[in-house]
Amino acid sequence: MRSRQQLSKVKSAIKNPRITLDKWYLSPVGQRVQDLEVDYLKTQLFLYYGQRIVQLGALGWEHRFLDDYWLPNLHILEECHEAPIKDSNICCISSYQALSITSEIADWVLIPHRLEYESNWKTVLEEAERILKPEGTLFVLGFNPWNIQHFKQFLCRNRSDFPECSGLLSRDTIMRVLQTLNFEADRSVCFYPGMGKMKPTAFEARRLPLGAISYVIRARKRRFTLITGKSPWNIRSLIHRPAPSPIPQDAARKQPD
Repeated sequence: MRSRQQLSKVKSAIKNPRITLDKWYLSPVGQRVQDLEVDYLKTQLFLYYGQRIVQLGALGWEHRFLDDYWLPNLHILEECHEAPIKDSNICCISSYQALSITSEIADWVLIPHRLEYESNWKTVLEEAERILKPEGTLFVLGFNPWNIQHFKQFLCRNRSDFPECSGLLSRDTIMRVLQTLNFEADRSVCFYPGMGKMKPTAFEARRLPLGAISYVIRARKRRFTLITGKSPWNIRSLIHRPAPSPIPQDAARKQPD
């Protein structure tokens, strides 16, 4: 088991998820997961002229899944204490739970492995829904809490098969919250670094397979129009009534005395 000193180091690293993720993505398993996530995002991000994509948290390898032509349309929101502003695409914010950005301004919102490090991750999803345009697309990348490597991490020392996270969230947990925010999830994909492929998962499944180390949810923001209630129909008003008989011409021409 881990000593208290090792646990304190883990907790201090969790305070900065960017450093934690950067170190894990350099590991053999992390590099393989990164390749799978890049391949998926390449096939799903179809940007058109004038569209904006907002990303919560910088990864450092956005150029791998987004062409150079569309990089100016990418706006990365990063907490000030996590990373210095070295890129024109990065905007410094104070918290992901209160985004200083206009509502309904983004066509795409990408949340790559950030909810696991947020104490109030539901508020982050609410903010993502607020800044996303109607019919916009949301991508949420997360780590599978049911992965077998996650349980081995608490029993073995110096393992890098699974990243350090303060709180892992299952796919179904995020799905339930998205439904309350008028999101319609149409696809979920889990990543198998050992098998070297991606496997779509059915939403009916309660848990992701133990071999999947991470997953991604693609959801679309729906705007439901409220239909006002009308008064009940009166059946008598629907019955066809005969037209009134025309007035005789002689009566119409007759003038009063």
